Amino acid sequence: MTDCPLSRPAGLDRDQDHRCTTLLVSSCDCQEEIMNIRDIMTVGPVTVEPRTTLSDAGRIMLDQHLSALPVTDRDGRLVGIMTDGDLLRRPELDTAPEINWWHGFFAPETSARQFVKARGRYVGEIMTENVKTVTVETPLVDAVNLMEIHRIRQVPVGRGDALIGLLTRKNLLAALITRLLVVDDDVMSDDAKATMIHENITRLKWAPKGSVVITARDGIATLAGPIFSDAERRALIVLAENTKGVKSVVDRMIYVNPDNVDPSSGVAFGSF
Repeated sequence: MTDCPLSRPAGLDRDQDHRCTTLLVSSCDCQEEIMNIRDIMTVGPVTVEPRTTLSDAGRIMLDQHLSALPVTDRDGRLVGIMTDGDLLRRPELDTAPEINWWHGFFAPETSARQFVKARGRYVGEIMTENVKTVTVETPLVDAVNLMEIHRIRQVPVGRGDALIGLLTRKNLLAALITRLLVVDDDVMSDDAKATMIHENITRLKWAPKGSVVITARDGIATLAGPIFSDAERRALIVLAENTKGVKSVVDRMIYVNPDNVDPSSGVAFGSF
């Protein structure tokens, strides 16, 4: 991942065609096909130039349902990005920030930039510079971390100075739905499903060890036994739901206050 002021378009969140591969449904314990950026990214972003007027850029965003526009120079190199957030604090909306005299006196450069940001008439005057980018080799989890840390809805995928695609939140949602809707061939026995759930529980540090009894019949898993918080209950149900071949989960677990558990009872907690 790099700061890439000279690679093509940055983030963009819009309704457009995207390519997704059909991927295997996730299960808690099996090795699944690795999802990568190349398979889910979007191509063909709309761009504007620094001298594009704000009214023209805003019209493009409205007409094409965009929340951001990458800004490129005449050579197609990325120089910034304009988002709908850059348009919130405007005198036309009576929302421009006030620049107090003391702030103007003690921080004139910051005040001047703030003035331009709120009143600029061209994209280049209000855009954000130094856009984050990823490559097709960047692990998807790292790209998502980047989006979360910097609170961005999209990140450009580049190779050198060339833009290859864009990874957007909508791409991630589409990929998620693709996986969720895939139906696996159920070839495992009910005993195997119960065993799989038990093995997955034993791998988790937070999960109660040995206190939950798992059975399965016709693809319906039943969880019984003591648990020590509502969070544990929900997490164990979700774990079972994500196990390959499980159609639904029956909750017969009973909450037990940990303060009332006899240490000599043999009940094992997580985190061991």
